[in-house]
Amino acid sequence: MSRRKPDFLKLISATARPDRQAPPSPCLPLCDGLPPAPAWLTDLHARSEWQRLGQVLQANKLLNAGNIGALAQLCALHGCLIAAWQTTSPPSAAMLSAYRKALADLTVGVAIAAPSKKPNRFLDNQLLRHRP
Repeated sequence: MSRRKPDFLKLISATARPDRQAPPSPCLPLCDGLPPAPAWLTDLHARSEWQRLGQVLQANKLLNAGNIGALAQLCALHGCLIAAWQTTSPPSAAMLSAYRKALADLTVGVAIAAPSKKPNRFLDNQLLRHRP
């Protein structure tokens, strides 16, 4: 099943309809600080990716209680990719695809779930409007 198109993208493409608005999404609490890496994350490259990516996510207010596990899995996969690149065999396409998907889910998916509270100043520029 494909993901639902976010409401703010519908406003931009002038396909928004009041009867098809998304239900409110749950708001997860933001993390106060970057928690320590899980004990099972033993690879040095994975731990350094935890620090690097965790700081970026926290600075952009994208790190919350719901995506800590996804961050850990992404960092573990990053460690596996580095280990594969250090050997003579490159990583598989499936591994690279899984890494890209996990990274997109962690960064883009979370940002879409928390819409901006500022009003859309381009809302009046819609070419097509739904009229009952």
